[in-house]
Amino acid sequence: MSADKPHVLLVMHKVPVDSGFLAAKFIQLSAHLPVDLLVWDTKENVRKFIEKYALDKSYVKHIHIGYTKANAILNLAKWVVCLFKSGNLRAYIINGRGNIIDRIKQTFIYLPVIYLKPDIVHFEFGTIAKNGIEIKGFTDTKISVSFRGYDLNYADAQDKNYYSKVWNEADGFHFLGNDLKNRAIAKGYRQGKIEALIPPAIDTNIFKSNNVTKSYTKLQLISVGRLVWKKGFEYAIRAATILKQRGIDFEYKIIGDGNHHQALSFIIKESGLESQVKLVGEKTQTEIIQALNQSHIFIHPAISEGFSNAVIEAQSMGLPVVCTDADGLSENIKHNITGIIVPKWDEKAIADSVVMLWSDKKLLQSMAANGVARVQEHFTLDKQMSRFVSFYQQLYHASKD
Repeated sequence: MSADKPHVLLVMHKVPVDSGFLAAKFIQLSAHLPVDLLVWDTKENVRKFIEKYALDKSYVKHIHIGYTKANAILNLAKWVVCLFKSGNLRAYIINGRGNIIDRIKQTFIYLPVIYLKPDIVHFEFGTIAKNGIEIKGFTDTKISVSFRGYDLNYADAQDKNYYSKVWNEADGFHFLGNDLKNRAIAKGYRQGKIEALIPPAIDTNIFKSNNVTKSYTKLQLISVGRLVWKKGFEYAIRAATILKQRGIDFEYKIIGDGNHHQALSFIIKESGLESQVKLVGEKTQTEIIQALNQSHIFIHPAISEGFSNAVIEAQSMGLPVVCTDADGLSENIKHNITGIIVPKWDEKAIADSVVMLWSDKKLLQSMAANGVARVQEHFTLDKQMSRFVSFYQQLYHASKD
């Protein structure tokens, strides 16, 4: 492959039908570099992915399904062919570490790596790389890994050696920001290899304000996210209780669903907020954009958060953000510039920040404009792709030194 355009194989658990940021990376990066995708999924989900993002059917040939029961016979035939052609594969099966059954299984699981011969294999999550790093035994490809939050915050969090093999054997690392990089260092990562700090990005042609003058008669608050414990929505609901006690006329919509729906519904009812706080469920992207356009302030009360695309989208839509200092959020917004950062678990601080913004419309509108400008400067897809291309080119050139 050309030194300017290394062939990259992205590795994900599933086809990113419902993961916008991974879908965008695969699609956008394909415009700059030769890119393939390795997943363990079904042909039906590949079809859904192609249809959802209105992609040319030629993308199908770049999506490779790893070993599953459904394709076992076909993969066995490919594996036999690769066994005859690849000296590295034969040497690994005979002399690799671990027992021979596990080695054979590993080559089956990652068979596309053998016959595609990419210049770089990029694991999109550290949890996949933990086992996938074994491909170093039967391929000469360079390996890079993304760490996005869960893989450092919760994946066997008590075991500091959990990723020791990844730290030692991967060639490049991508972190969403400094917070995650520091968490990696705490879990054994040592600087010195090729690394990149590349934050999430959004399509600013989609997430943009409609510039319609908003009514300021009634405060419209909004949150978007999965209804799970780490999003901390109970603290935003408790903050809504304080707003009601202070006589603020408001409505608070929470878009999303998850296993905390029942618990949050109970808190809303217990607090007497049925008229003010609405759990409106999952919505389409178009419906989310419409709701953001009708809102004044975005609340993100997370207890733990890698970075949060939803917060970037809100800023791009011209909404000041009130969020916590959880993990990477302080790298997402600029305190007192595009929003207000408050301590985790502090419903009073959330309420106080909302009241301050609502009582000072000039400040609210100034933060709204600053948020749009910040996203345009730091979080566009073009800028993100440029950084990824540079990262992969640097990694590829290093392999030739």
